[in-house]
Amino acid sequence: MSDIRSNALKFEAEFFRKSNNLTLTREKKIRSIQMRTMHILLLLFLTLLVGFAAYKTAVFLLECDMLQVHAFRLRRQPVFAREEVRRILGHSAGNILTLDLGDLRAQLLRLPEIEDVAISRVLPDIVEIGFTLRRPVFYFNGHGVFQLLDGSGLVLGEQSTAPAGLIPIRGGDSSVWGPIAACTEELLPMRDKIEYVAFHEPNGIELKLRTGTEVFFPGATGFVKKINRYFKIKPYLSLNGSSVRYVDLRIAGRIYFECFAEAQGDS
Repeated sequence: MSDIRSNALKFEAEFFRKSNNLTLTREKKIRSIQMRTMHILLLLFLTLLVGFAAYKTAVFLLECDMLQVHAFRLRRQPVFAREEVRRILGHSAGNILTLDLGDLRAQLLRLPEIEDVAISRVLPDIVEIGFTLRRPVFYFNGHGVFQLLDGSGLVLGEQSTAPAGLIPIRGGDSSVWGPIAACTEELLPMRDKIEYVAFHEPNGIELKLRTGTEVFFPGATGFVKKINRYFKIKPYLSLNGSSVRYVDLRIAGRIYFECFAEAQGDS
């Protein structure tokens, strides 16, 4: 009888222990869920607070007068495209932080005179622009308007007076600029001595120096070497009082020339 009562007590104690453990476990889960919910709400609140602060900061920065572009600092600015640059920059005002430097650079590179451009922000309100410019090598006189071309034949600009220090292109039209520009490297060593350069088929490049009466047909390469060779042998030529009018240097190792009698003007 006592064993039965003892087993009953043990069973009852085990039942209450398990029931108590379930109650404790359930209460712990409830507290855990409550704490997790509070943490989530707190984190959400902090996120909203940070987002609002970032929004207010962004609005402040965008509307702040100190960060509006007030000046463009230009280094080596263009000569012929100055007005176009001014127009482009006039449409590039606004907040310095949101200014699209890539788009601004792309617009400036469309101007023929500008070969490259580097743009940087100088906080709080200055944009610095450094230009790399194409340099004129030739000029062409088109009815009183002098067009200036670079070494590739690209027109950089124009002016009303003849420029100094450039190689004049004579005759023809814009179709001859490409063939002449293809010989830029050959012409540059003589640029200070050239009276004009032209291009005519079938002779190709036609070159006249400031000194002498000769008009040279130097071919495609070796201009300086060929012309110097001609001047070395010129004193030994028997010209009978005539002057050399044309010197054909197109065939390697040979020099052909044509004279005219100064008195009669005959070839």
